[in-house]
Amino acid sequence: MLLLEQAHVALRRLAEELALRGEPRLPTERVLAQRLETSRTTVRKALDLLEEDGVIRRVRGRAGGAYLTNVATQVAAPQSARAFCRSKSILRSLNTVKGIPEILHEQGFRDGTTVISAELAPAPPGVRCALKLEEAEPVVSLLRLRHADGETLSLEQMYLRMELAGVLRTGMKSVYRTLLAQFGVQICVADESIEIAGVSSGEGELLGQPAGTPVLKLERTGHDQYGRAVEYSVDLFRADRTRLHVRSHSPVTARRM
Repeated sequence: MLLLEQAHVALRRLAEELALRGEPRLPTERVLAQRLETSRTTVRKALDLLEEDGVIRRVRGRAGGAYLTNVATQVAAPQSARAFCRSKSILRSLNTVKGIPEILHEQGFRDGTTVISAELAPAPPGVRCALKLEEAEPVVSLLRLRHADGETLSLEQMYLRMELAGVLRTGMKSVYRTLLAQFGVQICVADESIEIAGVSSGEGELLGQPAGTPVLKLERTGHDQYGRAVEYSVDLFRADRTRLHVRSHSPVTARRM
């Protein structure tokens, strides 16, 4: 469930997006709570903050709602300013293990998934090594295209151990959530490596980018609550839509007095 601060940020971004489209008000609290997958109480408190910020004006009664205060200004903005506002990138934190739908919801984006392929397949050597599989053991292979607000965000090739093949019978929108809800498997630890790569012609066609366009390539091995390697993925994130965040800690050295 979203924290108040996260809901505040998500609703502010939604307000900006609606203002650019000339829409006068936010959806109802019930709709917002469903969209953000949080409680109406959290939504109500986040709306209170937006009203204090001067972003919205609350009107009571049958024709009431949360009306945007800056629609006229936003609609009159030049096209370059609109493009800037709509090109906000997604923050991909490397400090937590979350699925893409959850990340997008927290930041106020509308998520979408296109399943390119979903099947049992022979495990490539690198996958076999990462998941510690026997040579003849197949894996679940999922190739999915992710969207944020209707625009392509990433191309994901995920491999799962064969005992999790039941995910093939689901919608596969959020594999992490399905693994936990239906199989009791939670991805708790992820080892990730990141590099800049150029997309192939086939990858670029799916992402809507020319061949050779630089992307952020994330290779991930996910471990469940028992320490087993159950997932291996290679994700290609559009560099123009993605920012990475990591928090680093330095050991504290106590100074003797």
